Amino acid sequence: MLRLSRSIHKHQNLLASAHYSTADAKQLEHGVFAAKRTGDCMLGRTPAQLARTPPIGYVYLGADIEYLKALELQQWLVRKRIDEIHGQHQQPGKQQDREAWKDRKYPDVLLLLQHAPVYTNGRRNRGKLAAAEIERLCKSGDHAEYVETSRGGEITFHGPGQLVVYPIMHLRDHGLGARCFVDGLENSVIETCARFAVDAHRMAGFPGVWTSDTQKIAALGTRCQRYVTSHGVALNCTTDLRWFDRIVPCGLDGKVATSLEHILLHRGDDGGGDRTASEPDVSVNSVLPAMLDSFASAFGCDVVPLERLSPATFSEIQTKLASIDQEPSIHASHL
Repeated sequence: MLRLSRSIHKHQNLLASAHYSTADAKQLEHGVFAAKRTGDCMLGRTPAQLARTPPIGYVYLGADIEYLKALELQQWLVRKRIDEIHGQHQQPGKQQDREAWKDRKYPDVLLLLQHAPVYTNGRRNRGKLAAAEIERLCKSGDHAEYVETSRGGEITFHGPGQLVVYPIMHLRDHGLGARCFVDGLENSVIETCARFAVDAHRMAGFPGVWTSDTQKIAALGTRCQRYVTSHGVALNCTTDLRWFDRIVPCGLDGKVATSLEHILLHRGDDGGGDRTASEPDVSVNSVLPAMLDSFASAFGCDVVPLERLSPATFSEIQTKLASIDQEPSIHASHL
């Protein structure tokens, strides 16, 4: 089984590296986990296109990450990518070259994290939620923020026990369109769930990933600017599902949120019971390496630590996070 060797929750200690820890791979205990591409992923691409797919660098930011700070980091990375790919100093026609990524400073990046409790809404609902409803979401019970975003999708919850994946990818480098990109994200979650003996699938007409006709285990909402993606997918691992009781998740009446933990605990004819020793650990720390491996498989690319792929980008992200930490706090519910 894949395990995280350490989990760092402070921005100044940015990266949590994943390792193999099986008995037959002890020689890799001190090596950094890197997921390799597989040959069975197409997403509408030819084998020749897959052979030129660039690697992606991942960074785990830790837990309790404020949504607006992660959003600012995403927006900063997107601007860096767009400026470099389409900037004034770009050689004519270079942005059309599928291997132009080899000459760029900034690679594709996967940001992985757990958010502090927050309700987020998609662009179609900007300004539509009444102030009293926002107050109810933020003040009743445990404290949560409320943020309206530029992603697609409806209202959802992010918080502890949920693995959030934000890909900052240039789709043209991967030979992908927006629809195939979304399919790849859903495939990544479906394969991750399967590795923990949970059967998940997509459902026609309903975005995200589902474990039944009424139970949704992962929410999905993306944005694409000049072929550079942001936002992404959130997989409920050990999330406290009571947070979702305050909303209609993703605006879907009659549908409910579930989690890997909830499904495993309630598997069986009696409808409940305690976790047994044979059931897998589905904490975010355990699910994260499986997600990285599934992402590599779904997109047909290598996924490696950003610190190794691009030390300069990794360092800039650390610097940017430090500068964000120095900024005054923003009260998201007032946006």
